[in-house]
Amino acid sequence: MITQKVIDQLYKTFKKPPRTADDLDVDLLFEHLIEHHDIQIDDNANLVTGSFPENSPFYRIPLSHIHAIVEFENKIAIVLHSSILFLNKHDNRSSIHVKMPKKTLMERFFSSFNSEEE
Repeated sequence: MITQKVIDQLYKTFKKPPRTADDLDVDLLFEHLIEHHDIQIDDNANLVTGSFPENSPFYRIPLSHIHAIVEFENKIAIVLHSSILFLNKHDNRSSIHVKMPKKTLMERFFSSFNSEEE
């Protein structure tokens, strides 16, 4: 099961993309996802995921933006800087985790005053 702790660990472990796209485990995508997610790599080195609508920001992702491709029991995770795509191996279901930006010290300071006034 993919918990918040696992998600946090993925972001922590894969803070930066690899030096080259050749270091990504792209074979995992073609081994497990091509049938249900219509995975392709286009001529411009973009990962195209056919199970997303064409107007989705996750439909076409430059390989240079992918930090890691990680296999789980039933899913493949595609780790990006501020989001993770979880693509199911057995059907075309997917889910996306979006990392929320942390508040700065000043934002936390001022928000504590705003909550006291209400």
